[in-house]
Amino acid sequence: MFDFSYVTTEGTVKKINQDALLVKIAEYKNKQILFMAVADGIGGLPKGETASAFVISEVARWFEKEYSAMLKEGKNILAVRKSLDVFLHGLSDELNDLAEPMGTTYTSVIIDPILDSVLVAHVGDTRLYKIFSDRAEIVTSDHSVVAEEVRSGKLTEEEARLDKRQNQITNCMGAGETGRVYDYIIQKPDKECIYMLCTDGFRKMITKDEILECLSPDVNINSDIIHENLDYLLELNMNRKERDNITAVAVKYKGD
Repeated sequence: MFDFSYVTTEGTVKKINQDALLVKIAEYKNKQILFMAVADGIGGLPKGETASAFVISEVARWFEKEYSAMLKEGKNILAVRKSLDVFLHGLSDELNDLAEPMGTTYTSVIIDPILDSVLVAHVGDTRLYKIFSDRAEIVTSDHSVVAEEVRSGKLTEEEARLDKRQNQITNCMGAGETGRVYDYIIQKPDKECIYMLCTDGFRKMITKDEILECLSPDVNINSDIIHENLDYLLELNMNRKERDNITAVAVKYKGD
């Protein structure tokens, strides 16, 4: 039902990879449910790699226990969204309670054919793309200084791509802040696209056209090809001297 692959590296400069990723597939009533997530630890705070790894390991536990329980209880996607939101805010509080508060960005996707739903959770500048045969769409909205200026009309997308303030985010998990509001999106599953999650290091040095060329669903017909094309984009980033960690995970939903 799902073809997927991922790539991750510390990049050309950093010695520690502060990105973390997750792909889990569960089976229920003879159908597969996919949960994938990426997190990017905030480099200006202590132990960003610890923050991202902690969040990813804990949401994996939520998916295994809480999500499975909700399926058995017949909960709808709105109940799932509420449960995930409460859980993510709890993780943020735990990061804040540390002696040295840590922080991380986070984006996840659940593709659930039983509920006929895709649930996206998002905070920070990690991203979800939907890549069709003729276009690549950014589904999430970056919580960053330059993204806000693009939305207000102060910067064009090209100006934002070259802006030196790209790493200045306005929302995240932890980092000593409370009362954060996270973004949630609910859609129908789409078999005509590739879903791709990535950290900011994966997409700053490449364009949407290059992503489309490599990750079109017409070409990526199995997991091996998805991996080859993700790896090509990773190497493209490396050759263009991307200094940040680089992580992406892509999945093609093939239906029941």
